[in-house]
Amino acid sequence: LRQGPPRHRQGRRPFARSFAAKTMGKRKSKGKVVKKAKRKTATIFDCPFCNHRSTVECHFDSKARLATIRCRICAAHYQMQTNALTKPIDVYCEWIDKTEEENAKADEYDLGAEEVPTAEKKMKEQIKDNDDDGLLAGEYGEEDDV
Repeated sequence: LRQGPPRHRQGRRPFARSFAAKTMGKRKSKGKVVKKAKRKTATIFDCPFCNHRSTVECHFDSKARLATIRCRICAAHYQMQTNALTKPIDVYCEWIDKTEEENAKADEYDLGAEEVPTAEKKMKEQIKDNDDDGLLAGEYGEEDDV
């Protein structure tokens, strides 16, 4: 015969009883949801003409459905029609593609051909037209005598 209190009353409960008491009648708890960080597309780019980093920004005009991309340093710009799905990276890629097309057209003709301006020549002409005080012309080695 056994003497003393029953085993389960000796201060410690058996494992099976304590486990069943904690889980009985409760719902299973779900683990915490780990959110994955979405990759964001770039909105500020490097200029293909002056090679400055993070100087090209894209602005959308939703009423006119136009996107304008412009370099803050050299004032090179490009404008295109947009739709609801157009993102800044699309405008930048289109600008690069058009620039490469124009440069390829100029390369098809002889190097001495003056009638087919490249995108870089067009940009320099735009700077000359916009340059009132002659400060920007010195960047390209062209100085106007005043």
